[in-house]
Amino acid sequence: MKIGIITCGHVDPPLAEHHGQYFDMIEASLFEVNNQFEFVDYDATKGVLPNLDECHGFIITGSVHNAYDDDPWIVGLMEWIRRCEAVRRPLVGICFGHQVIARALGGTVMKSEKGWGLGSYEVNVTAQKKWMNLSMDSVRMLVVHQDQVVIVPKGIKVIASNEFCPNFMLAKDNHVLTVQGHPEFSSEFVAKLVDKRRELIGNDHAEDAFRQLDKAQDSVLILHWIDSFLTMAEQAQRTQKLHKVL
Repeated sequence: MKIGIITCGHVDPPLAEHHGQYFDMIEASLFEVNNQFEFVDYDATKGVLPNLDECHGFIITGSVHNAYDDDPWIVGLMEWIRRCEAVRRPLVGICFGHQVIARALGGTVMKSEKGWGLGSYEVNVTAQKKWMNLSMDSVRMLVVHQDQVVIVPKGIKVIASNEFCPNFMLAKDNHVLTVQGHPEFSSEFVAKLVDKRRELIGNDHAEDAFRQLDKAQDSVLILHWIDSFLTMAEQAQRTQKLHKVL
């Protein structure tokens, strides 16, 4: 099963040397869950976007960029997302990907007045989807973000939420899944990001983030959900094509 990873940002070289780029982290973490995946990298920041029939599904990565900006590559990516939605191609968004998908489909993204979400936090699962192969009432996820989806597009459902980030995880039918957190990150990587931004975010906030990182994370569970989502969406598309032939 071929999955296109739409790269929307790049990890600083000193960090990438030990942890890899967004593509590397997503590839490695999902391959641990399903070694039948084949991944292809497309650098959206350079205007490189796939034809929709090149892959069975797509994942849009995180980024240091803002999803509410109008850089040409972001505008082009949103147009591509709308084409993807028109044919119901399976699409996953992580952090920036979560935000830019919501914006492309009619939602609103902005810098949160609540400030940084850092380290990890717990969110309540507010709706159960059939690809949630292990149902949970709440999950704890690694987070690094200032921006949030503040208005959810019509037709998209909030499936996980908390007070700090009400629109944490979104889904549309069974072909769109987005999440504000980073299931592909390690706690070690997030700790390095927080430490790097300590002066910007303040020492007290940084120390609180480090305490959150000591708690057990549900990243593997979320990766299993993404695997199940992509697999079930691809099977549904294959069945639909077969019915058209018959």
